[in-house]
Amino acid sequence: VALARAAARSGLRAGYGASLAAMLQTVAIMGPARVNAPLTQALTAPMLGCLHRRGVGPSAQIVACFAIRILHYAALTAFLIWVVLGGLDAYAGSYDAVTGWLGVLPEGERGALLVTAIVNVGWAAFFSVVQVLAYRRALARWPAAGEAGAYIASAAGDAERGAGRFDPRAITLAAALAFGLLLSGTAWPLLAGVAVWLAVAWMVSRPDREAVPLGLALTALLAAGALSGALLAGLGVEEALRRGTRAALLVLVATWLRAAAGPAGLRETFRRALWRVRRLPPAREAAGVLDRLDSGPRLLAAGRALAAGLGPVEKRPLLIADTVIRWVAAEAAGFRANSARGRARLAATPRDGLLVALAMAPALALLAHG
Repeated sequence: VALARAAARSGLRAGYGASLAAMLQTVAIMGPARVNAPLTQALTAPMLGCLHRRGVGPSAQIVACFAIRILHYAALTAFLIWVVLGGLDAYAGSYDAVTGWLGVLPEGERGALLVTAIVNVGWAAFFSVVQVLAYRRALARWPAAGEAGAYIASAAGDAERGAGRFDPRAITLAAALAFGLLLSGTAWPLLAGVAVWLAVAWMVSRPDREAVPLGLALTALLAAGALSGALLAGLGVEEALRRGTRAALLVLVATWLRAAAGPAGLRETFRRALWRVRRLPPAREAAGVLDRLDSGPRLLAAGRALAAGLGPVEKRPLLIADTVIRWVAAEAAGFRANSARGRARLAATPRDGLLVALAMAPALALLAHG
């Protein structure tokens, strides 16, 4: 809703700049493993706000939102099939094992993809309608400053935690290299090399433990999905273990990135990267917004304000939607930018180069295996 309003007030480029900054803020606070949940809104909200600004009707907005959603769902499905599960064989095999007893659904790889496409289309259509109606209601009923002010209950918290022992830029690069290596295959020497590097990096980087519980939960979820998918497909225990291990390591690397770099470290890394590509739209706008966003503790306080506002509300969709709209308006009205507060100081040292070099070491396993 807030991103849609930003685009409705300031245009498409400003809206997507705010959207990109919000996504980077999400990664900095929660880690990259949680990037998918808000991504659909980040992709669609500025466009819908801009269409509302131009007076485009709800039907056209729903079609535009559906087009972006279905592309996003297709990308997610491809990631699930070829990265998490390790291939179409595991996906189709597990699909047949789960649905074959029904005797009414198409079978095999074609059947699995067909049913998945139908489900994705259904969800994309449903959520597009809900999203457009909610945004149009919010933009048409935006509360006045006085009305919104009654909901302001959040306050600034402690400063964000920066990086521990290593430069956040080196941590980000090392994590990207490890992630790329994991995507290249599931050979045991490669998986072992990445696991050893990650264990050493975790021990010496003074990580922030706040991000660990969620990261471990997501690790268990994806690893179990990859393992069970391969077993249901009849690919064998050894193949299932390799695919499950890779899925686990992918999430653990993302968790280490957030824990080792810290929110402030990642924010500063993102801000500098955006400034380097500021000629590309909407990087300049995103850099400006990211530089003024509040710290994680204040966002937690804003969440508590929402929970307090929803407490006495009757649990009906329109009443909940209106309460959330007033909360968003209140947070926007009460926001005061505090640029550069708590910025992490970045300074590369030789040990940062060693961290990156060691992240590349498992690539030797690829060469040996090849």
